[in-house]
Amino acid sequence: MAGISANLSAFQLYADAAYDTEEIRNNLSSMGIEPNIPVDPRRGREPRPYNVDAYRRMRSAVERFYAWIKSFRRITVRYERLATTYKALINIACTTIHLRYGNRIWR
Repeated sequence: MAGISANLSAFQLYADAAYDTEEIRNNLSSMGIEPNIPVDPRRGREPRPYNVDAYRRMRSAVERFYAWIKSFRRITVRYERLATTYKALINIACTTIHLRYGNRIWR
């Protein structure tokens, strides 16, 4: 994936501030995964360092992906009764998004 920066490791987890708990951070660290989670200011804890630029890029990519996938009406409304059919449609939509937008997701 040429669009992904070399400093993004496969052993990092990008999560929202809602997932900022010691339990989650400790579990990730025990598995060798570096948590890249901003500190929730409502919890009253000390700020922790995290890669702000990488976090914002990944969050932006996820938000754009959900915006694109919502353009597929059958997925948004979910007409399908079977989970396997619904999952197949999601796979088709993801493939279509990838073919249509390619590496623009990671910019």
